Formats: sequence, C-alpha cells, structure tokens
Amino acid sequence: MNEFFTELKEKRLSQNIELDEIHSRTKINIEYLKAFESGQFDVLPLPYVRLFLKAYVIELGGNPDEALHQLEIYLANKEGKRIPKKRVISEETSSNDQKDEKIKSPSSSRPPSKIREDLIKGVVLLIVFLFAIFIIKKINTEDSAALVNNGEIVLADNPAIITDDILTNDYVEAVSQTVAMTVTSPYKMKIISNERIWYSMRADTSAEQSGILLPGEEYSLAFDSYIQVRLNQTAGTTLYINGVEVDELGNYSHPADIQFFSDPSTVTVKHYIPQR
Repeated sequence: MNEFFTELKEKRLSQNIELDEIHSRTKINIEYLKAFESGQFDVLPLPYVRLFLKAYVIELGGNPDEALHQLEIYLANKEGKRIPKKRVISEETSSNDQKDEKIKSPSSSRPPSKIREDLIKGVVLLIVFLFAIFIIKKINTEDSAALVNNGEIVLADNPAIITDDILTNDYVEAVSQTVAMTVTSPYKMKIISNERIWYSMRADTSAEQSGILLPGEEYSLAFDSYIQVRLNQTAGTTLYINGVEVDELGNYSHPADIQFFSDPSTVTVKHYIPQR
C-alpha cells in the first residue's frame, strides 16, 4: 500500500502538473515540495509543514483536510504513537450528551483555574491561526518563494549579502571613480531606491550596520567626516550627500562601494563585476 504522499505525487503526475507550476502559484520553495513527495516532513517545523502541504494539495484538486489527517497518521506511526479513530456520533448519543451538558455546565463542574487555563490556550490558538493567515497571504502576494530561517518565514528573493570574502572571491573591480564634492559639515548621507536592495555602512568609528531597503523606502545617516557604503546593486538606486546626488553611482545590477572623505571633500565609487 502506497503512503499518502506517494499517492499525492502520482496524482500530480497523472495530471501532468510540474513542481515548478505549483511553486510558481504557491510560492513554496521547490525543495520543500520535493521533500513532501518523498515523505521528508522533518525539513520544516510542523506548523509550516501543515500550511504548505495544504496549499500543495489544493493545487492538485485534492482534499486538504484528508491529507492533513493522513499526515498526522503517518507521523504518529513513524514515532510509534497511536491515533484514535474518528468517532461517529449517533443522534441518540448526541441527544444524551446535550442532556448531560444541560445538567452539568462548565461553570459548575470546572475550577476557575482550569477555565482560565483553557481561555489562555484559546487565545494562543487564535494568535497562531491569525499568524498563519498572515503568512499565507504574504506568500501569495509577494513575488518570492517561502523559506524558513530559525523558525521565521523569510523571502527567497531577499537581496544577496555582499561580504568582503564574497566580493574578493566572486567579483573583480571594474571601475573606480573619485570626484570632489562641494559639501561641508555637518554631513548626511541618504539612499533612495526603487528596488529591493541590501546595504551595509560604516560611519566614522561606529560599528558596521546593514539591512534591506524596500522599494520606495529611503535611509538616512548623519556622520562627522567619513562614511563607507556597500550596495548589492545600484540599479534603481540614488545616493545623496548633503542633498547632492552622487552621479557616479550609476545604474548597475552588480555591487558597489562608496566612500566619502571630508578632508578633502571627495567621494570614491567602485563598481564590481562577477569573475569569469
């Protein structure tokens, strides 16, 4: 007898549906889809497995509730646990239960501490449910794949982080330009981008800071005499120092380093291209 995940794969193949199609519609990382079809459900925390498996089954036109039930049975058998059978409640039993509930109400039979405990559990479950809805909407509205990093969902198309080692090993310096700027203290650097970019910067003697700038956002930082900025790309990005645009930044899909010195007041822009 085939496992349920094998049957799901056969159902997909019988409909001539490629994993790339499911990935494109659900934004679920294709490696997770392959893992599910192989019965490797330990690649993600269980809440995310349930979410992704449900979306996958819906794309196949299957019954997501039945698939989740089969998942629980499979995981329980794998861990040596027993799954109770579904209980079929007759009308007579249901009627007797309703009578019992009328006779024995929760408020009269359960201690206050138990009621509070159940209320807390209910609130926690509600928060988890709302979070799950938020995650599914985010996956479906963002043009990116879903990944899990330290228990948190992030987007697969996050810009590349350009460390010194990556820059040395994977890129070569293509061009370096140094120009004078007619700006005076106090200094302020501002980045505006129409693209999703990664940046890092170090101002004066402060520690390096980095982050991701979303389309339409801007980032500003004041400094005394020196600042170094690294971008994973300059496409769609504009950089200003005291309101003066650094034209040498250009519009390229490769990394760049920008250095400003107050004495003399100059800016150096270095562009890098991938090694061949």
